[in-house]
Amino acid sequence: MLLQLLANGLVNGCMIALMALGYALIYNTTRIFHVAHGAAYTAAAYLCYLLLIVFKWPLLLAVVGGVAAAALLGVTMELAVYAPLYRRGASDLISLISSLGLYVALVNLIALLFGNETKVLRPGVEKTCRLLGVILTRIQVAEVVVAAVLLPLLVLFLKRTLWGKIIRGVRDNPVLAEVLGIDLMAVRIAVFAAGSALAGMAACLTALDVGMDPQVGMPVLLTAAVALIVGGVGTFEGPVIGGFLLGLIQSLIVWKISAQWTDVITFGVLIVFLVFRPEGIASRRRRLEESAA
Repeated sequence: MLLQLLANGLVNGCMIALMALGYALIYNTTRIFHVAHGAAYTAAAYLCYLLLIVFKWPLLLAVVGGVAAAALLGVTMELAVYAPLYRRGASDLISLISSLGLYVALVNLIALLFGNETKVLRPGVEKTCRLLGVILTRIQVAEVVVAAVLLPLLVLFLKRTLWGKIIRGVRDNPVLAEVLGIDLMAVRIAVFAAGSALAGMAACLTALDVGMDPQVGMPVLLTAAVALIVGGVGTFEGPVIGGFLLGLIQSLIVWKISAQWTDVITFGVLIVFLVFRPEGIASRRRRLEESAA
């Protein structure tokens, strides 16, 4: 029983980690509390449903379409809303309110087009795989495999490649990065595309596993934000660690208490970290002058 719950927690943690890394890419680089990230998540799941169920596309193409739609939506939100605000020197509060408005508008549009009922992408009994007494569906195995491939590759990309160094440079000091000739708008577009694509991948896989409804984006977004804070704001590996930690904790809560307490315990973990370790698990070492500032 415990092994099964831990396996379920691993699967859940994989999807939280994907969502949290996508959110971290955007937040760490732009400092925008991107609430509409949840709308990109929801839109990807519904486009995957539209392509798979309505238009009868092959499963792989439907997932690719959902991921591409999330990336395109993220870039559109940056170009249409955030970039103009950034150029005008708008405050973080204005960006937050604008993002919240985007989320509400997009989610209500999805509900208007598809209805509020839960959509199931793969009706019937899903084929399962058994290993060491642990039973996982094929979709859950796919979730683990995708996360096991994407997460290490993306973290290595951010640490070892030129574009990764540019993104980290903009994260650390956007003014200095711009003085050195880095195109900030190009970097912002890139992180919105990549971060939204990660959200889209998590959304499509989760929707294939458990279905979705128009309101599914907000709780996933908040869990990803908690994973970012627990793992360490400003890091990219931290949200991955925080995502897996929350996934395992939520699974143990279901085992020992009740699924109704998962949100309470999740935000309880957030409060504990904010009080006792606000820098998070994988906090970055800062230079002496940064600490003094």
